[in-house]
Amino acid sequence: MASWREEYIQALQERDKREEASYQRLDSGLIDAFTKLLDRTAALEAGKAVNESSAREVQPRNPSQAVVPKEGNTQMRADLAEALRSNGQLQSRVKVAEAELARIKAQNISDSRLIQDLTTQRTLLSQKVRDRDEEIRGKAKLLDDVQDEMISLNLQLNMAEQRSQKLVAENKDLIDRWMAQKGQEADEMNKAFQDSLK
Repeated sequence: MASWREEYIQALQERDKREEASYQRLDSGLIDAFTKLLDRTAALEAGKAVNESSAREVQPRNPSQAVVPKEGNTQMRADLAEALRSNGQLQSRVKVAEAELARIKAQNISDSRLIQDLTTQRTLLSQKVRDRDEEIRGKAKLLDDVQDEMISLNLQLNMAEQRSQKLVAENKDLIDRWMAQKGQEADEMNKAFQDSLK
């Protein structure tokens, strides 16, 4: 059987997966839109840079001569545009990753506090259970002592009743013998009296 901590951690992991799935759907759409916007901005910036550079190169430095743009410059401008686009994508991904990291850190702090609170609560409950068990053991011992005392008193009472019955029987026997003796003495006195009258 899993402990309460394992169950709690599993519940947190399942919740994180659900949230992550919803964030991924949301973040994916935002990332795509933001990436397209950055690509478009980078392309416009690169086009603007190409146009300005072309205009500078096409304009003659003096009226008598004109500079023809070179093919290498065009490739460099294309590379620059691609680099700007890639940089924009990477920056957007870094921002999303940083936001997700901040969210996870905050969630981790919250979960750590909750785990600490639950651990403290579990410790207190464990102490209460130990105290209750100790109290129950004390009461059980007291009950055993009372039952032992009652058994002892019952034995003493039974012995006292037996002695009482024995004394009653002995007393009755003594009375019966005394009565018999006194009856016999009375009969002898009557007989002697009657004999003296004759």
